[in-house]
Amino acid sequence: MNKLVFCVIITSLIFGCSLQKGRLAREVNPFVGTGFHGHTYPGATVPFGAVQLSPDTRKNDWDACAGYHYSDSLISGFSHTHLSGTGCIDFGDILVYPASRTLDPEQGGNWLSPLPFSHRQEWASPGYYKVMLPTEGIQAELTATPYTGVHRYRFDRTGEASVVIDLAHSLTSETIQAAYLEQTAPDEISGMRNTSAWVNNQPIYFAARFSRPIETLTWVKEGKVCRDTVRLDGEKLQAVATFHVKAGETIELQVGVSAVSVGNARFNREHDLIGQDFDAVRKKADKEWQSLLSGIRIKGGSPEERVNFYTALYHTAISPCIASDVDGRYRTMGHTIVQDTSYTNYTLFSLWDTFRALHPLYTVIRPDINQAFIRAFLRKYDESGVLPKWELASNETGTMIGYHAVS
Repeated sequence: MNKLVFCVIITSLIFGCSLQKGRLAREVNPFVGTGFHGHTYPGATVPFGAVQLSPDTRKNDWDACAGYHYSDSLISGFSHTHLSGTGCIDFGDILVYPASRTLDPEQGGNWLSPLPFSHRQEWASPGYYKVMLPTEGIQAELTATPYTGVHRYRFDRTGEASVVIDLAHSLTSETIQAAYLEQTAPDEISGMRNTSAWVNNQPIYFAARFSRPIETLTWVKEGKVCRDTVRLDGEKLQAVATFHVKAGETIELQVGVSAVSVGNARFNREHDLIGQDFDAVRKKADKEWQSLLSGIRIKGGSPEERVNFYTALYHTAISPCIASDVDGRYRTMGHTIVQDTSYTNYTLFSLWDTFRALHPLYTVIRPDINQAFIRAFLRKYDESGVLPKWELASNETGTMIGYHAVS
C-alpha cells in the first residue's frame, strides 16, 4: 500500500490533470461506505451536483444519515437530496414511489408500503443506479444532471401503473412548515416544501415532467383524497400520477430542483436537459465522472486497492454541492434571493470533517474548485457575519467544535 500511495503522490504532481486511458468510472464502487457506519449513498449524482437521487431504505436512526444502508432489504422510494459521510440526518426531499398495483390512499395504514429488493438485482456506477422491484414488476433506473434527477421505470406487466410524488416523506422527524403541489401542465407536477429539523428554514422547489401526459391525477393530504383541485396546500402531501402501460413500456420522469422558485427549478431542468432522454443524460454523467477521475492516474496496486482509491476520489466530489441556479440566483444566509452571475454559491460545508484532508487535497488536484469554495466562505461571512462552521442549505447548523474555515 505504501508503494501505491507513493505512486499516487508522484504521478499526481507530475501529470496534474492529464487524462488516463481506460474507463476509470468502472473502478468506482458506489456501495463502498453504505454499510456499517459509512453513511454514504449509492444513487446518481454528478460532480458537486445539487441533486443526489438515491433510494431511501431507512429513517430515524443514526445509520439513516444518507438514507440508505446496505443491510436493508426494503426501499421506500427514491428521493432527490442526500448527505454523504455526515454524522447527522437531513434531506431526503421529494420522494418518488413507483407502483404497478392499485394504490388506495383511503385504505388506512401505510398505503405506500416499502418495496422489497435484493442486492443481486441492484447496480450502481458514478451517475447511475438501477434496481429491480420484483413485487411490482418494475425496473427502476436513476441518473442525474447538476440540477435534475432523471428517472426511468420499466413496467413488466400490462395494466395500471402509478408514480407518486411524496412531499410527506423525510429521513428524520422533520416539521413541514409549508408545502404545496400543483399540476402545471398535462405532463408536469410542481411544488415546494419547507422543513425544519437540523436547521429551521430549508425550502426546496421542484418541477417534475413526465415523458407522457398524466392520465389520472389523485391528490392526497394527510392521508385523505382531495378531489376537484389543481393545487394542494398543506403539510403531508402526495400526488399520484396514474397511467395505463403495456408490458415492457417505460415512463421517464425529469425532476428539476431549486432553492429559489418553481420557475427556476423548471428553468434549471430545461437548461440541463435540452431535449435529452435518459440514456443521453446517463452518458453525459458518466463522461463528467470520467473526466474528474482522470485528474489523478495511478500505477500498480491490486484491483481492490484501485477500487478503494478511485471510490474515495469519487466521494471527494459529491459534496459540497452547487447552490446557485443557472441564472445566478441563490438563497443567501439571510434567506433573501439575490442574483449574481459572476459568483457560484455552494452549500454543505461539513468543515469539522473536511478541513484536515479534503480541502488540502483540493489545493493540489482542484485549486479552481477550492478557490470557489473559499469565495463561498467569504460571501457567507458577508451575509451572516461569520465564516461557515457546518453550513447546510443557507443555514448555519453550529454543529461540532472549532472554527475550521479560518485555517
